[in-house]
Amino acid sequence: MLERFGDHVRLIVDDEPFLCLGGELHNSSSSDAAYMAPIWDSLGRSGFSSVVASVGWDQVEPEEGRFDFTVVDGLLQGARSAEVRLVLIWFGAFKNALSTYAPTWVRADRVRFPRADRGAAPYTAPFTYEGSMPRPALSVFAPELREADLRAYSALMAYLLEVDAQHTVVMMQVENEVGLLGAGRDYSPPAVDAWNSPIPVELVEAIRDDASGFHDDILELFAGASEGSMSWEQRFGAGNPVADEVFMAWGFARYLGALADAGKKIKPLPAYANAWLGPQPGQDLPGQYPSGGPTARMGGVWRTASPALDFIAPDIYVSDSATVMAEYASPRNPLFVPEARLRTGDAFLAVGAFNAIGYHAFGIDDVRDDSQLCGAMKQLLALTPQIVAAQREGRIIGFALEDDVDAVTATLQHLTVVIRNAPKLFARMLLDVGVQLPAPPPLPNETRSNSHGEQPGDSRPFGILIALGPLEFIAIGQNAMIDFSREGTGLEIDSVRELRLTDHSWTDGRILNGDERLNILGNNTVTAARITLLPS
Repeated sequence: MLERFGDHVRLIVDDEPFLCLGGELHNSSSSDAAYMAPIWDSLGRSGFSSVVASVGWDQVEPEEGRFDFTVVDGLLQGARSAEVRLVLIWFGAFKNALSTYAPTWVRADRVRFPRADRGAAPYTAPFTYEGSMPRPALSVFAPELREADLRAYSALMAYLLEVDAQHTVVMMQVENEVGLLGAGRDYSPPAVDAWNSPIPVELVEAIRDDASGFHDDILELFAGASEGSMSWEQRFGAGNPVADEVFMAWGFARYLGALADAGKKIKPLPAYANAWLGPQPGQDLPGQYPSGGPTARMGGVWRTASPALDFIAPDIYVSDSATVMAEYASPRNPLFVPEARLRTGDAFLAVGAFNAIGYHAFGIDDVRDDSQLCGAMKQLLALTPQIVAAQREGRIIGFALEDDVDAVTATLQHLTVVIRNAPKLFARMLLDVGVQLPAPPPLPNETRSNSHGEQPGDSRPFGILIALGPLEFIAIGQNAMIDFSREGTGLEIDSVRELRLTDHSWTDGRILNGDERLNILGNNTVTAARITLLPS
């Protein structure tokens, strides 16, 4: 369950605060229990707390009305053997703005389940090429599709209610990266009917009464709107990309919200929708990215149309992850990252700077269980109670310095904290005395193979800093120098105690002094220390 304290939200599992830290499996991995067997063994050694895994509609309802939850049994058994919790993705009618996981009996019946119509299709959909076979995209406005998808999702939730008294599954993702690619809106007959219907009164009222919850583009679009019965067509006509996207967002949010609501009435697990980001470089207009998906710009529309969804979540594959996290993290919307690049420091940034309740790297079936990511997750999870309490009380900061950043400044417990890029600073200080260091080699690859390209460990300075008291702190991270100051009062470091992770808990290690105090956090190695300050 999600528990709210003022502006802070935390996830509770078995009556304890819980951080979902781990990764997401590749799309097809969970479909075969034999394939997953060695992966579960590896995940059991990883130290992750959670795994995001998919359940495909085509696999659980191969014939209409006949359900087979063998794949769910395999996931539950595997997760329990690895001692991790599951976040289940329902690959229903929509996955990455397509409908390839809809069962054959759905895709074959174009009368009951019409396809989306892109009209003139002004944009070339991603992952297509000249001569490529068409891939199906069903219309989100088809009423029989929503009814069929809802029945299957409800059957899944009923099955979990029956077999998962252990609470192995802690959260549900409804569909995956929904929206329409290739055009700004759907021109199929049911979509045209919806376009010619009145704009929903609840949307107009929400924009009027809660303007701070909507993006400026939407406020401008609806400026002067009344609660009259004007249709989308009458008010906006053709050729308005923002109107097209809002229309599609309302359609998709209503669809996913109906599934979430039905599922929660059976088994009340938190539920969310994830987003293919947009606009983003090279994908500037709706349709170039999935039009109507739960992007940050459409967040207010989604909250209004789908109150049963607890939050919307970004899938982060862009380089500027901090901006994305800031767009999604708010008192209205706790940050949860269901999939992202293999970049360990971003997990620290999410948890420490944006109070994330979860972070998952994509493709963890390939990740070595002795990787930087696995080791770092173990260290964070060993501090779960302290992190969650510090998030609630505003006693935590997180950082991840990009290559062109020398230092960042933050405020914590009325102190000014400056976090510096230690390798760059040391190199500059040595250069001042005539010593030039060679460029460091890349960190070891995070994955067992290079089938998806080289994925070395994260060499950035990153970490979190938690205030235990006015002058006492815990730091976890790497490649960072940390300086504290307070206006009107001198401060110096009194002591630094290394912390060592043993059997999922922290114990005191060396007293760090002398040379070792210059770089409190490890050099390309994630370490932890307790820092005490002394007024001077």
